[in-house]
Amino acid sequence: MRFNFKKHGITSETIKKLILGAGVMYKNLKYDTENSAWNGVPLGATSGGIKFHWEAQWLDVEVDGATVLVKGVSKQKVGESAYLEGKMTEVREDILATALHLVKAESQDENYVKYVSKDNITEEEDYLENIAYVGTLSSGDTIIVILPNAICTEAFEIETKNAEQTTFSVKFECTADLENDTLNKLDIELYYPKAAVPTV
Repeated sequence: MRFNFKKHGITSETIKKLILGAGVMYKNLKYDTENSAWNGVPLGATSGGIKFHWEAQWLDVEVDGATVLVKGVSKQKVGESAYLEGKMTEVREDILATALHLVKAESQDENYVKYVSKDNITEEEDYLENIAYVGTLSSGDTIIVILPNAICTEAFEIETKNAEQTTFSVKFECTADLENDTLNKLDIELYYPKAAVPTV
């Protein structure tokens, strides 16, 4: 019996599963079980979208007698990395302090808050509790990805031009908590909306 292959992968659910818009970067996003609500602070306005990257690191195990990859043997996961990055178009004090790891110093001008660079990035406060991507599906539901213990590692660069919008990049890398029993994976959390239960 001949199988009739479809010429596309579209289904009646496709229209509900598209990611629309750039999404929002949140810092310190948490679910409040007591009030059944998410709480967090948007990092700021972005321009040009947001990029989320999550990648496993693999060890290719060489075994005598096998000249091809062998299921369950040849590929062993040895670690992973993840980051969230975007271009900020909003210049706010807290964004600059977080992105550049700045500390307040005595200002000679009372109209300004003065910041200087830190000597070392080792303190708990140098890390955000988490950085999160919050996107909207075409169904109106929200998809959430949380990267814990996030630290900004992007170089700070601004290039300004007349009649053009200026942006600067931020890149937050996910790190593991030293208190974890094992340090071979990241504690990334991905929240995907449950399918609606059909009503009878």
